[in-house]
Amino acid sequence: MKNIFTKKSLLILGAAESVSGIGDWITMMAVLAMLVFRGGGGVAASSGIFLAGLVPTLIVSPLAGWLVDRVNRKTLLIGSQLLAGLVVSGLFFTTQLEMIYVILAVLAMVISVITPTRQAVIPDLVDRDDLTKANAFLQQLAGLVKVFSPVLAGLVLTVMDPHQAILFDVASFFLSAIVLAFLPSLPPHKAGGDSEPTRETKSLESGNPLAVMRAIPQIQVLFVTVFTAILGIIGFDVLSSIYTRDVLHDGEKLYGFIVSLVGIGSLVATAILMLRKKNGSPWKDMTAGFALLGILPAAIVIGFQFEDVNVARNLLLAACFVGGIGNGLVHVQVGTIMQLVTPSNILGRVGGWLQTVMVAGQLVGLLVTPLLVPKYVSMDMFFTAMIVVIGLLVAYLLMTMLSKPGLEPVGAGPELE
Repeated sequence: MKNIFTKKSLLILGAAESVSGIGDWITMMAVLAMLVFRGGGGVAASSGIFLAGLVPTLIVSPLAGWLVDRVNRKTLLIGSQLLAGLVVSGLFFTTQLEMIYVILAVLAMVISVITPTRQAVIPDLVDRDDLTKANAFLQQLAGLVKVFSPVLAGLVLTVMDPHQAILFDVASFFLSAIVLAFLPSLPPHKAGGDSEPTRETKSLESGNPLAVMRAIPQIQVLFVTVFTAILGIIGFDVLSSIYTRDVLHDGEKLYGFIVSLVGIGSLVATAILMLRKKNGSPWKDMTAGFALLGILPAAIVIGFQFEDVNVARNLLLAACFVGGIGNGLVHVQVGTIMQLVTPSNILGRVGGWLQTVMVAGQLVGLLVTPLLVPKYVSMDMFFTAMIVVIGLLVAYLLMTMLSKPGLEPVGAGPELE
């Protein structure tokens, strides 16, 4: 097996994503500074920022996946970066809340093309046996950006106005486009061959998600588990800051450390996947990742049982690191499984629908959690329910792997040839 670090195109893709990722964090911090920290906005303003990014992504992702399967992927990657740079530059000229939301929504539509495009091109850049390592490498870079970029953004915003800081993101998009120009041409894959297309292959070629799930059981299992997992764990993102404030009697410093530990755990997971000598089972890795994520709500439930705040705090910190490992395993292997079981000529569309499934889980969780807690359900009962959901999910995956040997080894998906 060749070392993935010798794959020039993969390194180019990783470098481009890292550059634009740093710029994205600076923009996010700058917008928060304009609307919340210096603009006096409250929960509604903060929520609006995230909703402006999620709702358009939910709607546009299927179209983005359709484009990936029909347009040269290199052109899409470069074009999306250039267009995103032009869109985000609009933030430099406005302070109106409504206009900021509109710009963020349009930016989300443009960026929604990037993820399914990247997922579709990775199998063209590395050998099939190296997909896990390639995905882990890109996730490792994303994790490093997530750990260090908020600090860098904070430093930038201490020396310049938020509107001026936006220009860093504009520059990062254009620089990323320049880096991507060094990629080889990446034309879309087309179904070929001399054989007459069957009803199944025609159905798959349509890219209809229901048809794809019927024809490829692995995709059905993947979509169900990803949506359920995100719906089950998103409550931690929503309520962990409240738990930190009201139960641990601490503030932003501890909460920031909690987020960092999750990121560090993810980096450990991706390093393990990159460096292990033998390829493991992506399905088993993903199932283990979900199980480790379940430790996060479990630590909070157990923490409620201790009167000593220090014990609860240390328990949560340890759980965040372990949960971060689970998060890294899941992020990498979800992409790997999709790439292994999906025919290459519909990989963009399946990636687009997967992105829709993920965003749908986030939106449902973000909207439902504040409605339930604490008006109808106490925080400890809510996290107990999260443990049950994740436990059932892990049991479902284990039973599925035992009852459907076709899931193991991964890669049994049909080919449209």
